[in-house]
Amino acid sequence: MMITMFLRRRMAILAAALVVCAGTPSLAQEQARDEKVETPDAAAGWPANAAQSVYLVRSTMTALHQAVETGNFTVLRDLGSPRFREESTAADLAFNFQPLKRTGVDLTATAVITPQLSTAPFLDAQKQLHLVGFFPSQPLEIDFDLTFENVANRWRVSSIAVTTAPAPKRSQPDNEAESAPPKQQP
Repeated sequence: MMITMFLRRRMAILAAALVVCAGTPSLAQEQARDEKVETPDAAAGWPANAAQSVYLVRSTMTALHQAVETGNFTVLRDLGSPRFREESTAADLAFNFQPLKRTGVDLTATAVITPQLSTAPFLDAQKQLHLVGFFPSQPLEIDFDLTFENVANRWRVSSIAVTTAPAPKRSQPDNEAESAPPKQQP
């Protein structure tokens, strides 16, 4: 009986503390209110979740893959923002991505491997969305630095940089005996 009353009092104190804490703004909330920092969530058309960011990366990489495969960079250019189209001809894009074509990298991996963002998505001073990261493919890792401009509530690519690098070696056991499950004794 004594233990039950003790536990009830302890729970009442904890519940009261939770109510007080729930009504108190966190340090991050106070800093955001004081600094009035522009966050991507405040931008019109900002990808609402990680899946939308992944979609932007994948769709851009698919367009690039098709351009590299066919040698026709017109569609990639036409999918871009007005500034991107003004600054880059299809011939410019073909020339810029020659090194990527020479590596022989298979960009189809970008359609099935989930990209890993190296930095959190952010908006720069011109309200352009930056997505920077890589696809952990083998034997070459595919690195990307993509910038998007919001045009009529649609994100359009405004710059694209894609490179490859040897993928880090994954640690593997020296021999199969180390990775095999232990045998049970009869």
